[in-house]
Amino acid sequence: MPRVSLGVLPLFAAVCILSAANADDASFMLRATARQPYTPAYLGNGVISLVSTPLGTEPAHTFLTGVYDHSPHDVMRLASAPAWNEVDINNGSHWLNALGAGAMVQEYSQTLDMHSGVLRTGYVWVDGSKRLRVGVEQFVARNDPSLAGVQVTITPSFSGSVNVRLPLRNWPPPHRYALEELTKQPVPDQWAIWYPGHLTTSEVTVNRSASGMLMTLLCTAPGTGVRTGESVAVEWTGNAQVQTRKDVDSAEAVLSFTAVPGESRTFTKLAAISSFPIGSDVLQTSRERVVQARVAGWAALLSSSVEAWHKLWNADVIVDGDTDLQRIIHSMLFYLVSSAQAGLEYSIGPMGLSSDGYCGHIFWDTEIFMYQPLLMLHPEMAKSLVAFRSRTLQAARENATKNGYRGAMYPWEAGPEGQESTPHFAAQNASAENHINGDVALAAWEYWAATGDTNWLRNQGWPILRDTADFWASRVMFNAQQHRYEIAGVVGVNESQIGISNDAYTNGIAKKNLELATSVGEMLHIPPNPKWRDIAKTMYEPSSDSALLWYPLGRTYPRDQTVHAIDLMLSHMQNRAIMGTQFYTILAAEIGDRHLITELLGPLSKPFLRP
Repeated sequence: MPRVSLGVLPLFAAVCILSAANADDASFMLRATARQPYTPAYLGNGVISLVSTPLGTEPAHTFLTGVYDHSPHDVMRLASAPAWNEVDINNGSHWLNALGAGAMVQEYSQTLDMHSGVLRTGYVWVDGSKRLRVGVEQFVARNDPSLAGVQVTITPSFSGSVNVRLPLRNWPPPHRYALEELTKQPVPDQWAIWYPGHLTTSEVTVNRSASGMLMTLLCTAPGTGVRTGESVAVEWTGNAQVQTRKDVDSAEAVLSFTAVPGESRTFTKLAAISSFPIGSDVLQTSRERVVQARVAGWAALLSSSVEAWHKLWNADVIVDGDTDLQRIIHSMLFYLVSSAQAGLEYSIGPMGLSSDGYCGHIFWDTEIFMYQPLLMLHPEMAKSLVAFRSRTLQAARENATKNGYRGAMYPWEAGPEGQESTPHFAAQNASAENHINGDVALAAWEYWAATGDTNWLRNQGWPILRDTADFWASRVMFNAQQHRYEIAGVVGVNESQIGISNDAYTNGIAKKNLELATSVGEMLHIPPNPKWRDIAKTMYEPSSDSALLWYPLGRTYPRDQTVHAIDLMLSHMQNRAIMGTQFYTILAAEIGDRHLITELLGPLSKPFLRP
């Protein structure tokens, strides 16, 4: 069997260890003791997510893997499901959520327990002479990709009328921009273009039962036809008068009762969301699941989710002597795993399931920045990411033909079915930032190298390697004067470099792609295209100090050249986040310089951490 150096995996294997996580470890806790400044956290299980809010009671976004809308003239967008989590409270004078940031709260605390996947919020709402203690617990079930829940407990210090509103409400349609049309002018406010995809409501129900309320919404994603069924079961303690209401986009129950000082009441909402398989009765599926969940009860559901999270943390990355760094690593792993799920054929966008940033499109970030930690710690989740590229190979072939090339050309920004979804202002990236093809091929090879699954390699990995190699064979140009192959007219990893020739990383990843395809073809006893070997041998390789040549390309250099590359990066960085600079710590680890690793970790992480 031909031996092909992978480069990166042994380095990761050196730091990825199995360790029984300590539930009392402070590095698993993220805490806020004030509502401002506030950066949302999120809970997720790789299929659905719940974005946090300061009070824990406001309506929050839930993002759904694989559910995108595609409205006319706009690009495809990751959709936000109807808000299911809201619990609003009226103390006889005001509604809590309507006060927003102006609400007077004391004893505020919000804690994200990353070890257990639970978000807890507590405070005292002070409104004149009325004081109301609020406690909120939220989770997204790690063991069940369709389930999430919120439980709110209130304890008044006054007597009088209290109302609690428990809605299931779709979001209003966003203001659209024609980002798909290449002739449109740039958007003046770039932040205005980041809005979630929208689902259109087609059916609403609200029903009272002996054990509480059951509300459902059936929605369809415009342009893609994906249907989403969302069912919410509501329960509460104590007696209350109940009023229900529904309209075209929402359903709600309003409970009314007389508060007794010191007497607590608890309100529980369990949500089941179903989107796949397409063509199934997603509403009935979600309704049946939430009824089952209601029978199981809050305690059992939460316990099962916590147990699943604890098992995941048996695979961890441990550092000694730096609690802050350990907390940063745990937060990175928590959010990454919160956006990943085994058994899917979907990938992860740059923002995961935390938001609609970059419209939820799939970039090279997946294969080069997010995939390797999953591959080492949770290969069953990593398989979903490469399965997405295998499933969408035909779309990549069609994209290559459209652009005048052979083989497969993976899109710069991929939609859920692998279609090119780049907005007009980045059209040059779609046509010319071609290194993504090699990034996808490398990830396919790495999955086989890490798992040894030759059956997967033959049926899923080899077609990716073969077709991406054919792309490069049609993309390169032969410079007869220099007797070498070159690649012209690309967008570099530094995306300000547009229309350049012989970008070091692009040429390098193309060469790697061609070499891997040749080796795998021989390994599988499938004759490789002889042109691949010829191009790889004579590919022009410009010199560069980019860390990307060390990682992910896995090249080896003399120690002094590695040190020079790090020093040069530090002299130009000035606390700026540039794609790939984070990898210089890998270079420092490669030469075994502990002091340099420490020197790099600070400026490459701390300036970019949020409150």
